[in-house]
Amino acid sequence: MDKCSPISRQAAQPTGLRLVGLRAGSRPDDPLLSAEDLAERGRQEVRSLLATRRKALERQWQRQLAASGIPERFRSKGFADYQADIAEQLLARSICQDYACALSAGQRPGETLLLLGGPGTGKTHLACAILATLVRAGQRGWYVSLPSALRSLRDASASRSQGSEADAFAQLSAPDLLVLDDLIDAPQDDHRGVLFEVLDARYAQQRATILIGDLPASRLEHALGPRVIERFHEAGTHQVSFTWPSHRRRAG
Repeated sequence: MDKCSPISRQAAQPTGLRLVGLRAGSRPDDPLLSAEDLAERGRQEVRSLLATRRKALERQWQRQLAASGIPERFRSKGFADYQADIAEQLLARSICQDYACALSAGQRPGETLLLLGGPGTGKTHLACAILATLVRAGQRGWYVSLPSALRSLRDASASRSQGSEADAFAQLSAPDLLVLDDLIDAPQDDHRGVLFEVLDARYAQQRATILIGDLPASRLEHALGPRVIERFHEAGTHQVSFTWPSHRRRAG
């Protein structure tokens, strides 16, 4: 956020004299202003301009978050909002924060983050916080569930439009960060093939990927296939296991 240099206190000290010719407005009947009055008016105008600019930036920021596919429920959720009561949750948040900082600084390109475990444990919350950090840093990101991604690719293919199919594939392969949610434990062979094409393209372009799934790490190779796992190992992969009970059930 831009900062405005404060007005000099020395320059703003009253002199004890009324300044002739300096008025509050253009009307001749306005009272004359002291140096302190003028300085305070200047500070108020600066504060008003800064507040207007912050609101404009916030509106732009919200549009960018919506355009990145982050669900509305998670657009206002950051790392500070993640409830961490136990050591494992604190560690999960720390790993995700480090990952976000590294990617937004242009470090560790192409690394994959796996967020695996039971539903309601905060995986999507932390993934969206990472994506929001990158969007704020000016990078491109896209959040989508795996079923939605497969459906968009299938619909584009069914349209028999080469441009539509290429655009649908580029939406998944081109962003600096792809967050792919709802990883399927036992996908169909054709789904696994499409997923491999997307992840292989991102691997080749050194694009970062976050995969979220309600499955244990032991089922990961079965879900993705050995070719994807091999690429993950080469590009660098971090894995976080969410083993604690569902927060939704506790809240209920």
